[in-house]
Amino acid sequence: MASCEVNGAERKIRFMVKFEQQLNCEIDRRAVSHDICDIRVSDMANALNMDVSTLRRLCQKHYGKSPKACIDTLRIAEARKMLLVGERPSTIADKLGFYEHKTFSTLFKKYEGVSPVIFTQNDNAKAFAAYR
Repeated sequence: MASCEVNGAERKIRFMVKFEQQLNCEIDRRAVSHDICDIRVSDMANALNMDVSTLRRLCQKHYGKSPKACIDTLRIAEARKMLLVGERPSTIADKLGFYEHKTFSTLFKKYEGVSPVIFTQNDNAKAFAAYR
């Protein structure tokens, strides 16, 4: 039984690493043409050589969420990085391929609990307090 658990854990890690690497490749490739928000679950499934239903099942099993939610999570992580280096939310929305700034702000708030502007203000306040 322990051997089955190890094999299951190894499969989980391999899938998660492969999924995240492929998603990063897709984001890097698409960043040039500003269509990151157009990464479709079917694109990811094709890139990983599996059916969409298999990808959905594996994402739900290993991440506890849908492939679309996994993609959105990574996009928001990229947005956080950009905000932390001082990029404006409107610029980030454009770079990440959102058609409207409001769409980006809404998705960011859904995942982070605050708007991109408030996130930046909170981060600046923390940095200022740490400096003092």
